[in-house]
Amino acid sequence: MGNEISIKTVLDALRQVDDPDLKKDIVSLKMVRDLVVTDQVVKFRLVLTTPACPLKDIIKAACVNAIHHLVSKDLDVQIELDAEVTAAHKSADALGGVKNLIAVHSGKGGVGKSTVAVNLAIGLAQKGAKVGLLDADIYGPSVPMLMGLRGQAPRTEQIGEKLRLYPI
Repeated sequence: MGNEISIKTVLDALRQVDDPDLKKDIVSLKMVRDLVVTDQVVKFRLVLTTPACPLKDIIKAACVNAIHHLVSKDLDVQIELDAEVTAAHKSADALGGVKNLIAVHSGKGGVGKSTVAVNLAIGLAQKGAKVGLLDADIYGPSVPMLMGLRGQAPRTEQIGEKLRLYPI
């Protein structure tokens, strides 16, 4: 066997890395996928619960540290970050493939709902999430103004009896 490093040895090292939010190790949580160990390279996908995970760099660094300290400091550790978002509702088909919804609402006007929604959407998009934003305020939608889209209108298409709306 010599200096060969086994997948089991690497997985045992990664069991020492906990997801800070879920308080369990990343191996038990099935976050380590497609693990390959060759010569001096350890390569795997680290599958997070959201592409916008604020702790992804910390978890990735903890993986590298665990492998370097518990297996070999000479290994080249290559980690591909990925995300598998679980849908909160029963059927993604109900909304045409939408997996998750975040509603920003208030019973009062003028409190910054649109500003919060725009900043939330931009922040999630910058973290790698696919984001769509719907401003359903029929009395004075301000999202087009906040997004620099003033004067633009969504494209529509008549398909049989239905009118399809294509967002900006």
